[in-house]
Amino acid sequence: MGRTRWMLVAVLSALAFGMSGTFVKPVLDAGWSPGAGSIVRTGVGVLILAVPTIRALRGRWSLVRQHWIGVLVLGGVGIAGTQTSYFLAVSRIPVSTALMIEYLAPVLLIIATGLWVRQWPPLRVIAGALLAMGGLLLVLDTGHGTALDPVGVGAAFVAAVVCAVYFQLSATLPIPPLALTGLGFAVATVVSGVLGFVGLVPVRIGSWTVDMFGSPVSALVPLAVVVLIATALAYSIEVAAAAHIGPRPASFLALTEVLFATVAAALVLGQIPGPLQALGGLVLIAGVVLVVSVPAPHRPLLDELPAGSHVAERAPAVRRVARRPRRPVHPEA
Repeated sequence: MGRTRWMLVAVLSALAFGMSGTFVKPVLDAGWSPGAGSIVRTGVGVLILAVPTIRALRGRWSLVRQHWIGVLVLGGVGIAGTQTSYFLAVSRIPVSTALMIEYLAPVLLIIATGLWVRQWPPLRVIAGALLAMGGLLLVLDTGHGTALDPVGVGAAFVAAVVCAVYFQLSATLPIPPLALTGLGFAVATVVSGVLGFVGLVPVRIGSWTVDMFGSPVSALVPLAVVVLIATALAYSIEVAAAAHIGPRPASFLALTEVLFATVAAALVLGQIPGPLQALGGLVLIAGVVLVVSVPAPHRPLLDELPAGSHVAERAPAVRRVARRPRRPVHPEA
């Protein structure tokens, strides 16, 4: 599959992710806490991806042993941190606004990468990033002059930082994408559970009846959409796409989630965007196109190696052949 097709896969992932905030909003309004939503989301995701994860790691468990710290950070910070802070944000501010702030992550990623390697990307990427952020600012304008909840805004900014961590690790950890997703879900579930157990993150299950489209429905309906589409499917194909196109294009293509989520919020929740938000969407798309037009390096595609292959996993062992001692030569008497 070529680079363009993998970029389309990344956009499809953004579409799936865009359903998360919209469908989790009625659940949160019904009394469910963000911590409970996170545990259900990744916990069921672990069960769905358990068998595919084990099959993908057949003959490659040494990769997990070598990169276990990265896996822990990806799951505990990149996944659990992002979704918990994002769910907290959407419980206090509009879905589209929370996404606007969270998706400052691509710019944070560019800044962090530039400072780390001391080399900034091409001018076209910088111009595209500025355009995309300009679009975000326009969409951020709700058009109603309503003051935003500071806790919700703060949670969204935390989501932006940890989301940048997720994009970097998901594109660079040399573990098959499907397995990386499954392992990340497992770590995220444990971390969310521990945070809930010690009381740092409230875990509260609310009503099993929620209001959607003006009618009461079972909470299992929106939760099924969040778990199956906005979690298992979205994360799996996003990690696969990031491995083929690199973290920078993947993170900026993920910005299209904002547009999908805004449309979904308008249809499901009645949160209608204003003219400035529509203009911002067009500016955002223009910026994303500029950024992704510049190819970025990506990690070796170890998932395409045959099972049991240890290429790039470790240096081959070098056998040291002991030299046989030479027999002493005795002069003839």
